[in-house]
Amino acid sequence: MKNRRLIKRLLLTVVVLALAATVVVFVGYRRVAQNPQIILSQIQKEADMHLNKIRQTATKNGIREWDMEAESATLVKEKQAIFLVKPNVEVFMNDGDNVRLTADKGTIYTNSNRLEVSGNVRANNRLYQFNTESLDYDPTARELRADKPVSVSSDSVTLKANSMAMNLETSITRFEGGVEGTISEDLQL
Repeated sequence: MKNRRLIKRLLLTVVVLALAATVVVFVGYRRVAQNPQIILSQIQKEADMHLNKIRQTATKNGIREWDMEAESATLVKEKQAIFLVKPNVEVFMNDGDNVRLTADKGTIYTNSNRLEVSGNVRANNRLYQFNTESLDYDPTARELRADKPVSVSSDSVTLKANSMAMNLETSITRFEGGVEGTISEDLQL
């Protein structure tokens, strides 16, 4: 009888502690998600350099891959990364129809020139505009990728999908997962 009560109390204690830990993690995550300055202040403590109003151009074999401007940038050598606030990026395509994008924050990985942007990502080219929560630029594949839901629109097309990959060499874009869209009868191919 006493063993049974002890086991019940022990299990109840474990459940309460697990619930409390879950609440603490959830509240902490929400606090950070709603106020990214908390993360930025922590990053700035680790920073090797902090710059306001930055402009950078990435080139490969003498060819510009992208231009970027940001409100501020924080270099953390240990993480081989530059953390950006309010990046505005122009990615150059072979056909000359460049992609311009804006976001709340971004990261440039200095060892590879890989670029990630997130938070209210808006991008457009001459024909289309797309929105998503995060977007990655892979310089090796010369590809823009959105692994979060994305919506694309133009005068004659609207499209939603769970992910997208745009090859900047071929100008071919691939959409996957839950693809839905509307094509106007006025679309000219």
